[in-house]
Amino acid sequence: MKKLAVYTLAMTISMACFSQANTVLKIDTTQASVQYWSKWTNNLYDMGVETNKDSFFVKKEVLKLMTDSAYRKAVYPARYEWAGAVSLMKQLDLKAAFWHLINLYQDDKANRNLVMGTFALYDSLIDMDKVLLSTYYTYALPDPRVCRIVNGKPDIYRPDILEKELATTKEIAGYIWAYRKQKAAAKTENDPGR
Repeated sequence: MKKLAVYTLAMTISMACFSQANTVLKIDTTQASVQYWSKWTNNLYDMGVETNKDSFFVKKEVLKLMTDSAYRKAVYPARYEWAGAVSLMKQLDLKAAFWHLINLYQDDKANRNLVMGTFALYDSLIDMDKVLLSTYYTYALPDPRVCRIVNGKPDIYRPDILEKELATTKEIAGYIWAYRKQKAAAKTENDPGR
């Protein structure tokens, strides 16, 4: 099933690239469209939980995760699976999809290269290291494995899981940095003008 989901994702991306090369795309450049996509992109980099000296800020997404039990269940499945991540990517809910991929990286050691390949692909479009940190600071705290709501307030009862998720996120970001260096070195090496 995992291989089918991965194959479907790869084929979808390939078909999108192929179809774009052979057709003229109509791009909506209206102000409303530009504002929508700008907001969507900014959301990828927006951290759900931030601290500033003596203040603690929680964004709407985190509040929704903590107050809407149906939404919380949808974002945090009992078991992370490739099909869920692919479905979120198709819906362009990339931040939630990346959260699934971080957890798949932790839980599905046999397919870690596939997770890293997916992140490397997206890194050519967006700054994945920054998006990964943003994803962690949005989804880690309200994770039901970490935090429960008691009398309307968050109770972090598993800080060890928070630390493990942060370590995983940093490990993946480290691989992204190494990938960028390798890619830059290969480009320099293959550039005859230098």
